[in-house]
Amino acid sequence: MFIFDTDAITHDQNAHPVLRAKVNSTPRAQLFTTSVTVEEQLRGRLAYISKYRHVPAKAAQGHVALIQMISYFSKWNILAFHEAADTMFRQLRAQRIRIGSQDLRIAAIALLSGFTVVTRNVRDFSQVLVSMLKIGRLCRRSR
Repeated sequence: MFIFDTDAITHDQNAHPVLRAKVNSTPRAQLFTTSVTVEEQLRGRLAYISKYRHVPAKAAQGHVALIQMISYFSKWNILAFHEAADTMFRQLRAQRIRIGSQDLRIAAIALLSGFTVVTRNVRDFSQVLVSMLKIGRLCRRSR
């Protein structure tokens, strides 16, 4: 089972050739992302729409991107950042691991589920000892 982090999802949305091949060759039931990733992308789309609310063409472009994002995520299995994940996140944060909060939330979900994180950000995720699949080389690293 695989959890795609936000960067991996963005690469998939942009049809990264190696990643697209991996997604197409893996049963959909084994592919996951997280509510953290959905939140990050949603915030980005809404910020764009807000920024350009007085520029009709850009505002319309933002709304089209928002609809495309919703359609894209409707095809994914999405794991929630639930209470147990929050507890794990707080435990990891207390260890003063130097990793971004959103990545740490994704790592907490991965640790609880036992799934492999698909990412380019091996340096950060390796600090929390999650199993990873690096985009580009797509070679498995377990720690």
